[in-house]
Amino acid sequence: MKKILLLASLLLSTPGRSQEYRDVPTDLASHYGVLGLRPASISPDSLAVEHVMLYSEAHRAGIQKGDRIIAIPPYRIRNSDDLSRCIQSYAPGDTLSMVLYRDGQTLELSCSVSDVKHLYYLMNEQGTAKPITAPLHIAGTKAPHHEQAARDLIRQQDASAGFSALRKAWAFDAGRYGSDTRLQTVNMVLHDPLTAGRTASALSKSVSADASLVGHLHIAAQYLDLAIADPLQVWDDQENSVPHLILASLLAAEQMTDSAFAKITDTERAELANAIPELLKRFGETFLLDSGDSTETIGHINTLRLAKKVDLNALFIGALHLAQLADGDALKTIRKKSQQLDPARIDSLPPGTQGKFLYAKPTPLGWILVGDRGPNLYTGHTAAIIDLGGDDIYFHSEPAPANIAIIIDYEGDDRYIGGPIAAGIRGIGMLVDLKGNDLYKGGDLALGTAFCGIGMLWDSEGDDNYINAQVGQGAAFFGAGLLVDRSGNDFYSADLFAQGFGGMRGFGLLHDLAGDDHYLVDRAIPSSYGTPNTYAGWAQGIGCGFRGYGSGGIGLLLDGDGDDHYQGGDFAQGVGYFFGMGVLADIRGDDQYRGSRYAQGAAAHQAVGALIETGGNDHYETKIAASQGAGWDSAIGYLADLSGDDRYLALHLSQGAAAMNGLGLLFDGNGRDRYETQTGQGQGSSATYWGGRNAPNLGLLIDLGGNKDTYSIRKNQADAHDAGIGLFSDR
Repeated sequence: MKKILLLASLLLSTPGRSQEYRDVPTDLASHYGVLGLRPASISPDSLAVEHVMLYSEAHRAGIQKGDRIIAIPPYRIRNSDDLSRCIQSYAPGDTLSMVLYRDGQTLELSCSVSDVKHLYYLMNEQGTAKPITAPLHIAGTKAPHHEQAARDLIRQQDASAGFSALRKAWAFDAGRYGSDTRLQTVNMVLHDPLTAGRTASALSKSVSADASLVGHLHIAAQYLDLAIADPLQVWDDQENSVPHLILASLLAAEQMTDSAFAKITDTERAELANAIPELLKRFGETFLLDSGDSTETIGHINTLRLAKKVDLNALFIGALHLAQLADGDALKTIRKKSQQLDPARIDSLPPGTQGKFLYAKPTPLGWILVGDRGPNLYTGHTAAIIDLGGDDIYFHSEPAPANIAIIIDYEGDDRYIGGPIAAGIRGIGMLVDLKGNDLYKGGDLALGTAFCGIGMLWDSEGDDNYINAQVGQGAAFFGAGLLVDRSGNDFYSADLFAQGFGGMRGFGLLHDLAGDDHYLVDRAIPSSYGTPNTYAGWAQGIGCGFRGYGSGGIGLLLDGDGDDHYQGGDFAQGVGYFFGMGVLADIRGDDQYRGSRYAQGAAAHQAVGALIETGGNDHYETKIAASQGAGWDSAIGYLADLSGDDRYLALHLSQGAAAMNGLGLLFDGNGRDRYETQTGQGQGSSATYWGGRNAPNLGLLIDLGGNKDTYSIRKNQADAHDAGIGLFSDR
């Protein structure tokens, strides 16, 4: 009780109470000013500074964490909306005064006003923006039925003017940020938002057309705006033995990797290695890179600057040298020549290695081992392992040094345990397993994962289990992480940032061609929103940037066939965040999707999220808000289910809904469908997040499946045009 009375006394005695200042008008013009601070409410009528961005105008002015914000004269600041609208009313270059309460005293500080491009300076260090053009792999693709249906509905409902205003606002908003590492595919969709479905479909079709590692590497390079060609074969399979074939490819890949890091010193390369885990740990804990102290933030900025110097073209060419070994003819040649080796010539084995071997010899790049058909144990880190059969164990307890590493295992129920399995962390890692029910169990940064590298995992046959902690199962930053499983009923489980996750300048892919599969990223990391019994996901087709520090990449989860289960928390199942693009595409099967908020074709903050379902009787379920075709803050959420009797369950701002100048679309083709939500179903909600855009939202729900559908809000066989703009059509 004493604490309550003390707080009340403090508030009443604080200078700058509401009678001395006016309330912030609701019609203040916006000139897009920013200061670089994040506020937090400490009562319904009082605001404090929670964080000051390093090197921002607020930082230069001396504003500190914990300062209570009283006023920006002549206006009293009561909440974050007041603060945002008031600061935005100043133009970059202006100066404002801020009245603060700190340590029992009232201060009035003068502060310059900046713009977004200067506030987020790290995104603007590499030059001018690229012209907005359709990438070659997208240009000329035909608009799918769901895109044309959306365009027709906008025209029929006289919403073209509002849609045009929204597109202009997005183009302006995208131009406010620097374009370092921003991908052309994402940029194109942000300037023509209804092409989101077309772009997502084109991506999934190109990946489906060629499931080889070589093909997937070329697709990843295209979507990262790289132009690479197949490298020349560096070995002669007619004359050379298996060790010579493998070593020649390893040396070629090593040469290209060294070339990729030519712009940074050996010391900086070591610094990068040490810094990557801490950067990802911080992002996983708070989803903000600057929430630590200034020393830590400076370290993360330096890490990203080093990463941007890495030549991804060279890394991809190096990876292609190794991926050629996974070609069908090459695998047959390697197996045949391995069987001709003489085990009598083996002098020694690496420490901890057990079993029978046909070849074992150290090289400048590490050991090259060829195991026979029996069970073998591999420990430590080797340059190359070729294993012809048996139930083998691969155990790595320590993080691998920066290197080139490959494993080719022909058959057996194998166990891959610990360490960065099939990871490219400042290098290239490849694992090819052709047959068996296998267990892949890694920690962080494992199972087809990359950071400044290329990580590849290709499993041809078997019912497999994939388990890792954070960042894995087809995840990448500055490179490509590829996990391809060709058949079997598989189980995928991770904690965070996984299952087709594209981070900054990364292409992350999980491609499962067939089988009844289960994808789980839930109940490991509590939700950053603080909602009880709700967890973070950031998985299952996610394109995600470091907000304020770097644009996101492209993440794709592609499942070809089978009755599949997808379970994710917040940000899961075809979601984009901060200039990233996330896609989940499921081709066939009766599938079940469960998520929390920002799930199932959703996006936030200048991003693109799409979920494409080609066929099957599917069940979609989310809780909380912003799901099932939902866009928030200049972002596009897109869900298209082309056929089947489907059921959609959600809570708020879902099923074709948009807010804060977003676009949300849910399209359902044929079938008897059921839609349940409390708000949404073709809804254009609030647009007050950023003032001055002078544009509406656009939410669309389009169902073309006939007269057997049911809705919690709308009516079957009807059209609607609500304010905001919300468009609905069931015909």
